[in-house]
Amino acid sequence: MAKTSSSNQTSITIRDIVTKVTSSIQGKLCQKSPIPSKCSIFRVPDRLRRHSKMAFEPELVSIGPFHQGKEKLQAMEKIKLWYLHCLLDRAPTTRTTLKCFVEAIGRIEQECRACYAEEILVPEEDFIEMLVVDGCFILEFLRKGSGEVQPDIEDPVFHMSCMRLRIADDLRLLENQLPWRVLDCLFYLTKSHAEETSLPNLVLSSYGFIWPLSDNLKHDQILDCLRNSVIGRSTVKPAPKTLQRYFITSMEQIPSVIELVQAGVKFKAGDRNNSLLDVTFKDGVMTIPPLDVWEDARSTCRNFIAFEQCDPGKDFEMTSYAKLVADLINNDQDADFLKDKGILNLYLGTEDVASIFKRLYSDASVGAFLYSDLYREVNAYCRRRHNRWRATLKRDYFGNPWAIISLMAAFLILVFTFSQTLYSVLSYYKRPSNIS
Repeated sequence: MAKTSSSNQTSITIRDIVTKVTSSIQGKLCQKSPIPSKCSIFRVPDRLRRHSKMAFEPELVSIGPFHQGKEKLQAMEKIKLWYLHCLLDRAPTTRTTLKCFVEAIGRIEQECRACYAEEILVPEEDFIEMLVVDGCFILEFLRKGSGEVQPDIEDPVFHMSCMRLRIADDLRLLENQLPWRVLDCLFYLTKSHAEETSLPNLVLSSYGFIWPLSDNLKHDQILDCLRNSVIGRSTVKPAPKTLQRYFITSMEQIPSVIELVQAGVKFKAGDRNNSLLDVTFKDGVMTIPPLDVWEDARSTCRNFIAFEQCDPGKDFEMTSYAKLVADLINNDQDADFLKDKGILNLYLGTEDVASIFKRLYSDASVGAFLYSDLYREVNAYCRRRHNRWRATLKRDYFGNPWAIISLMAAFLILVFTFSQTLYSVLSYYKRPSNIS
């Protein structure tokens, strides 16, 4: 009887546990995706961050919620508020008031929260204030950088060149962004009649980008605007994103520059006004637009790649380009050859060039690889033996005048020797026979 009572008690205990655990899990279930489908501002994945942490974290100014409150960035908070004061004091339009700013941003506050790829645990009032202060600071910085507004004589940002450059770098980091909607809204509230430029052109002129953009093109944030400028005019289009192509393209490889030269491939510098992505291969000639590599360009490229890795709506243009360059430049000899051809211009000091490009692409995946057709055509060209023989002949025997002279002399000796031998043979057979 005691055993039966103990068994019943155990059954009740198990039922209680099942009920509690079921209820606990039920209460934690997410009814919708924890990451908004329209998000465009992301945390950089650890697998990309580990190669260069400093390429993704701001040095001077925090924009948006991800790095807000960090001690090393607090000095810029007063400059942000001073920039806002200068904007209000200048009052380029009748709508340049705090009340107009707060009302306009307040109407899109929920939409702006959805742009971030994680839950923003900031109260509504504080979030709106952050968007207004950060957004106005960015616009004032861009207007001063492009010459639309004359910097104040006491402005430390524009009287300390290193400070201006660091802030410009910070404003193009993936984690340090505001939704484009915020900048667009504040831009038109503060745009004077004398200011004829658009917001995208203001961004590009401030950063010195040479590739113009259509005003109708959609941008997610400043980083996306810069990326669109680089890829927007490209004539090379990515292949469809399918699971099969993902695995194929992730394993594709082409020889390095020197190996391609030995296989008969020629290299030519393309038009500087073309998109960087417009790398083509035709009739054994690879045409590559000139690439200028500065220190800040590496950080920007890493953030472009991180953006493409995080946003499912983006193709893999910059990731594809980084893979292409990393495959071509395997050592300093490859880099030197491209420099001699006017394709690669480096402003980096003595750092190993090949490792720079390898690290840009490290741990990044490529879905729709932009250069699938180019890789296939290059590899097919390299497999043709006559191309390699012709390149070897040209390099070894026609590379300098002395080699040509030696080859011609050897050829003439061979011809004379053959002619003499042929003459002797013919003379022997034509000699009349002695009849006894």
